[in-house]
Amino acid sequence: MNKFNIAIVFSAVVLIYACTPYEEDGIDLPDGPSATFSWSYLENDSNRVVLTGLSSEDSFLHLWEFGNGLTSVLESDTAFYPQAGEYEVTYTVHNAGGMSQSSQMVSISQTLELPCDGELELLTGCDNQKTWVFSSEIAAIAVGPDPYSTSWYSSPQGGLVDEQYDDSYQFSFDGEFIYNNNGGTVNPYEGYVVNELDVPELTFLYSEGTGTSGENQIIIPTVDEFCWFIGTWDSGPAYDIVELTETRLVLHSTQRNGDCTQGDGFFTYIFVAQ
Repeated sequence: MNKFNIAIVFSAVVLIYACTPYEEDGIDLPDGPSATFSWSYLENDSNRVVLTGLSSEDSFLHLWEFGNGLTSVLESDTAFYPQAGEYEVTYTVHNAGGMSQSSQMVSISQTLELPCDGELELLTGCDNQKTWVFSSEIAAIAVGPDPYSTSWYSSPQGGLVDEQYDDSYQFSFDGEFIYNNNGGTVNPYEGYVVNELDVPELTFLYSEGTGTSGENQIIIPTVDEFCWFIGTWDSGPAYDIVELTETRLVLHSTQRNGDCTQGDGFFTYIFVAQ
């Protein structure tokens, strides 16, 4: 066979090989998860609901949205609803095969009628409305990577800006939350500039024993898809009542991202009665 014929044969082989599609051994992925879940009222407590994810054992990244402004990343958890109403609970779960989500409605038939005494009296003032403002002491605002930590930032004495010191917060016994920002609120999502922020009518929920370490909590529901807050814009919606006296209120909360998802840090705030 001469060189010309060899070249033709070689070219044909190359052409055939080049036209053969490349095949890679397939990767067997598991089936996607099932986001089914069950719920039931806690025994002898129709305002607490036990939620249990029924996904497969290889599932991970569980997320509950309880419909009351709170979330959880546990596979099973308990949600507290002090006010009567219909709440849509959404459960999202992931595994190596994908993601699945489902929702169910939870019905709460009664609103808890709490007496205005004890901690509620200290917080609200009952018939003598109490007003809370930021303290000027050290660590009036503090934040860290772990609950109750202050290692990332701790404000110096008198170290807040005027627009934070003129903010005030009131909690009425009938569930009204009044945030008076005097027109301006510090916006952490735009470089800590002061923005005008119109505050609508807001409410709060007083939740017993649901805090990070079993503290009672103040919960600020979302209004018109806007996440409201106490202290700073990037916190909430749940605030542990760490300390409460006639004149002093210490709250603890998770940090919150601009899209209302939970951030990586934890805030501690110190307020005083005005």
